[in-house]
Amino acid sequence: MTKKERLDAVLAGKAPDRIPFSFYYHFQGDPEKEKDYVKSHLDFYRESDVDFLKIMCDELLYPFYEPIECASDWAKLPPLPRDDRFFTESVRRCREITSAVGAECYTFYTFFAPFSLIRNASSLTEKARADRTTDAVIMAHLKEDEDAVLHALQVIADDLVYLAGRIINESGCRGIYQSVQGAEKGRMSAEEYARWVEPSDRTVIEGINRLSSCNILHMCSWAGFPNHLEYWRQYPAAVKNWGISIEGLTLSGGLDYFPGSVLMGGFDNRKGKTLHSGTEADVKEHVRRILDEMGDVPFILGADCTMPSDISAERFRWVREALEERR
Repeated sequence: MTKKERLDAVLAGKAPDRIPFSFYYHFQGDPEKEKDYVKSHLDFYRESDVDFLKIMCDELLYPFYEPIECASDWAKLPPLPRDDRFFTESVRRCREITSAVGAECYTFYTFFAPFSLIRNASSLTEKARADRTTDAVIMAHLKEDEDAVLHALQVIADDLVYLAGRIINESGCRGIYQSVQGAEKGRMSAEEYARWVEPSDRTVIEGINRLSSCNILHMCSWAGFPNHLEYWRQYPAAVKNWGISIEGLTLSGGLDYFPGSVLMGGFDNRKGKTLHSGTEADVKEHVRRILDEMGDVPFILGADCTMPSDISAERFRWVREALEERR
């Protein structure tokens, strides 16, 4: 099978010639790789030989141009101009990368949920921060003026759906890799999450699902703390991925917890763990254990989250070799 045929088979619930795999890491922070994100992605693809390529949005996070000094300022957030670099440069990168690898494999573009984006908003003024983290400011703003913040979240969500349309229709990406955050235990109650975060999450997820039948939902354990996975359990997605090592839900356990979705994962992405630091024998044995755990169920082998950028691409090839041994 080709890489595309292999992934298509798994998405259709059919047995592939071998289980497909993919890993990825951020290029931001590496001056050499930042010089040309397109080349960096293509170099990574050739070196790792993954079955599909996730295109990172490093350095292209949603821009905030108006200063935010108080909670009510979020109500002033306008949609981005359609010629904004956030749109045009994202489409350009996806088009060039997909044009280079599209005959071989599918590409997916990375989205962060609106709530994730406002938690990292660069527009918060020094006055707004007042020695608090951006994250703490956003939580305070939600409690002070939730309508204003919800307005901003919806504007961002609508802009992301617009971008997804251009990414899929103009660049040829197969779908969107949608990262959701904010459900860490202790942050919000189920009622608060449903009121504050889920509406904008749903706008993006349902919007991208209208554009592609193959989108990946990544339930991110970014803070290293367990999430309320139940907040995301009913989010519709063709593929679901979560932090197995942090959440306490095994890959096979996800079969009952997330019925109807293809599951992706198997490796802990953190430094010092098997894929990052184990021997070749360790890595290959881990692959075999995952295959035994999943039995005849088609799935995608991957990691809990983005890999550290100092990992050698050789380690990803060990994974492929172990998968090929079990064809």
